[in-house]
Amino acid sequence: MATFSVCIPSYNAASVIGATLESLVRQTFTDWECVVVDDGSTDGTEDAVRRIADPRIRFFKNERNLGYPGNLQRCRDLAQGTYIYFLANDDILSPLALQRTYEAFQLAPDIAVVTRPYYWFENDDPETAIRYTVPLDTKQDRIISAHDDDQTLRAIFDVMGQVTALAYRTEWFTVPVNPHVWPAHIEPFFAMLKAHRGVFMHDYLVAVRLEHSQARTVPKIYDPSPLWTWVNMLNSVFPGQEWKRQRSVGIDNIARHVEGLVQLRKYSTIGCFLREAWLYLKYRPLNGLSLRYWFFALGCLFTPPAVLRRLVDLLMPRVTKASAAEIQTIGTTKAA
Repeated sequence: MATFSVCIPSYNAASVIGATLESLVRQTFTDWECVVVDDGSTDGTEDAVRRIADPRIRFFKNERNLGYPGNLQRCRDLAQGTYIYFLANDDILSPLALQRTYEAFQLAPDIAVVTRPYYWFENDDPETAIRYTVPLDTKQDRIISAHDDDQTLRAIFDVMGQVTALAYRTEWFTVPVNPHVWPAHIEPFFAMLKAHRGVFMHDYLVAVRLEHSQARTVPKIYDPSPLWTWVNMLNSVFPGQEWKRQRSVGIDNIARHVEGLVQLRKYSTIGCFLREAWLYLKYRPLNGLSLRYWFFALGCLFTPPAVLRRLVDLLMPRVTKASAAEIQTIGTTKAA
């Protein structure tokens, strides 16, 4: 049995999955299997996978399209390793990603999950960070739990948006993935963190590709509401008075990120955008007193999507370039 089962749910990824698998094959930690589960691709994804001649890579094809959550669950069900390590079909790993994750699991015998910061890239250049999330501690890995203080919980919630490089101890991964796209991988993570402990790594081990994201190409994933599915998941994972603080912090944290309205306006329908704008007020009434909320809500409402996309493409690199240049990208991450 391999130490890691690297699970890749794939769909129409022929143009990008080769680079993803090559980054996996370059890992310094070599005791892994890779489970690629294709959800009915029509673009030659299978051929792209099979061109990577490594016997550790196992390819499966679903008889019918299961959708992202169903495909993620099938990946988990097929995994045979001690740890499950999710990898999106278009992201790129640091050569040290698995080694560092393995070291994180060894910090204590009750470590159930491992998380990490990450950054986004575009134009096939994973060494240039466009935007990034922030680690809990910039100097060292930190052991975390669901009982940590509010600031720590917010830091954990802020890096849950992407699936790549989240790792789970297989024997304790008993809660199914959430049936909705946005929190699919998040529900089992927090369910395990309630019962055990986890690790928040400090270094950047994964680069997340922007262009191929379904958030840009599949408008239907915005229905049901991303914000609603997050809140519904948090109510499920953190029920009752015992978990009121964790639930409240999570809902407040996700509803603070009103910049999410930009993505809704750029890639979904006007109906989805208006619904989301209302939910940001419903779940966090203080947004009604926030100039930042009204800047995004009204600015996006009155800007046509095509114009908004051009503005973001023009301004975002200028806004984030200086700060993103300060992080260590996946090609410069050093062993602990």
